[in-house]
Amino acid sequence: MSAPLATTEYPETLLKRFAAAPELEPFELALYDRQFLLLAISSSKAALCGNPTSPFCNPACHARRAAKMAMAEANDEPRLIQCPGSLQHCLVPCRNTNGQRTYLLIGGGREPQSNLQYLEELACLNQVEAFPLLQQWNQLQQFEASKLLEAGRTAQSLFLSFSAPSPRPRNDSPALSEALIDALFQADTVLASATDQQTLSEAINTLLEPAFGPRSISLLVPGESEPDLLCLDKGSASPAEDSEFLSAKAGSNETLQTCDAQMTCLPLQGDKELLGNLLCNGPALSARDMLLLNMISERISGRLQQLRSPQTAPEDSAPHDGDFNHLLTLTTPQELCQRILENAVTQVPANKASLMLLNSNGSKLHLLANLGMNQAMAADLCIPSDQGIAGQVLQSGQALLVENMEQDPRISSVPRPRFESKTFLCLPLTTGDKHHGVISLADRQDGQPFNQQDLDLLTKLAGPCALLIERLCNRQQVSTLLDQAALDPATEVYSASMFKRRFTEEASRATRLRQGLALLLFKADQPDETSHQQAINLATRLKDLVRKMDVVGRLDNNLFAVLLPDTASEVALTIANRLHSQQDDAGNDLPSVACGIALYPSNGASFDPLLQSAKTALTKAHQQGGNRATLCQSSARNNKIVFL
Repeated sequence: MSAPLATTEYPETLLKRFAAAPELEPFELALYDRQFLLLAISSSKAALCGNPTSPFCNPACHARRAAKMAMAEANDEPRLIQCPGSLQHCLVPCRNTNGQRTYLLIGGGREPQSNLQYLEELACLNQVEAFPLLQQWNQLQQFEASKLLEAGRTAQSLFLSFSAPSPRPRNDSPALSEALIDALFQADTVLASATDQQTLSEAINTLLEPAFGPRSISLLVPGESEPDLLCLDKGSASPAEDSEFLSAKAGSNETLQTCDAQMTCLPLQGDKELLGNLLCNGPALSARDMLLLNMISERISGRLQQLRSPQTAPEDSAPHDGDFNHLLTLTTPQELCQRILENAVTQVPANKASLMLLNSNGSKLHLLANLGMNQAMAADLCIPSDQGIAGQVLQSGQALLVENMEQDPRISSVPRPRFESKTFLCLPLTTGDKHHGVISLADRQDGQPFNQQDLDLLTKLAGPCALLIERLCNRQQVSTLLDQAALDPATEVYSASMFKRRFTEEASRATRLRQGLALLLFKADQPDETSHQQAINLATRLKDLVRKMDVVGRLDNNLFAVLLPDTASEVALTIANRLHSQQDDAGNDLPSVACGIALYPSNGASFDPLLQSAKTALTKAHQQGGNRATLCQSSARNNKIVFL
């Protein structure tokens, strides 16, 4: 076991020093206290456990639990932890000046595979759009476990090799904090009034001069010939003058404790570039005030970027939110692939396009969507997954941009006459190291060869679309497994497929013994307002209500069914009415539920007709105000041919 690592630096200072180390530069960093509460983080959008401002992080995720378990151990060596969304981190235990354990978290990188179900849950939990989250997740770096452990050991050596100086006195002025909080509240409104760099600088002064004093703020933008450096002239002012100014602004006559003045420089970051710097000359800031100032600088960065490129921002080639929401509703691979292909030729105009997916055993590529191809030839078209241009791209995992098939040494096959030109694009559809298929474009609409820009646009589109394809395939596999399952996993009553099988058994028994069989359908009167827990509660109530010989099943999210063997209509109606008179454990009335009742064989001699009769009775119960049971009044037509 290694010696405990100790640090006397402020969390922000420590992370800033560590982030400057070349070995740690590729990683996100965060520092936590012994209760695993966040002290500081290297970036407001870092994908690290428990960061409330990051859409990647769920404060209640498994990585936090793993980190807490690691906290309880005496081992001070770096260790790997992982969250269910395929993010991985390295946890480095250390100690503060009081000897209490703290923890440095390194990572925020994703593994090759993404847990799509977890991403959907995370999007709902954090109330962000699913598609931008999917795009951001796909852009996260990937780190091998060995690299993370190496970074953790580097952090250990940095802890051990650095002897921190005594921390400077902090300024915990309530007036300064209040002034920064006021600036944060007003930032969006004040900055929105800026129309150019000059008015933006004036707006920034309006926001921050109440906190730092007159002539204390400067906005520096790269390329400025005569930058405004008035804040440097404030160095002659004494800290006491600043304190008196803050006291006056706070409405207090007391003089604040004198502290060291400092020049604070905050970078104004855009998406991929440094937009400028914000200089603030004033008292030394506490960690709390520095956090407030960083939040204000983020808003300034956003407005500065809008002013620099209000109309010239490049349009993302990935589907827009509206398109993506529609893609999420598609339930078959053919529909999804056809829509993806249409989006592709919108971004990169081509007269012919195709999308092929691997079969379940990975031996063949099946054509699921095409544009501009002969439909008779395209129907049921499949090729071996290791042959042809598509197979070559799939096996290599590398995109293929060909300007002339006849002159490109990578192409061994003879060009086919159905292509008007000799140029084409072919990209693999992959998620991590998993290959799903290929997308191909041929015959550029303007007759020119495809170029690198076309390849870049199609590559940006292919990544998220591959994740959509994987998501749909996973859902189909889950749906197949659920159909095969005997019990509904949420309520532990029979699944729809098993309930239908049980009906066949009970109907045969009822026919043989000449007994009655009743089918009861239950559904909440306000299904849109029914929560997942209320559905589970309804299933529990139904199981408690009926006999052991009766059969309870879940036909869909809000529709439950009960089979009552050897039961007449009057008895079935009595049992259903008991549900409406029940109360929960606290004595409150239960949510309003309607019931439709149909009898076998008078209302239906097989499952589907009997189910339709029960649904008709259920609809009538809803129309009559709900919270009641209704019998089916119509008899089913059971026409039979009888040979005498």
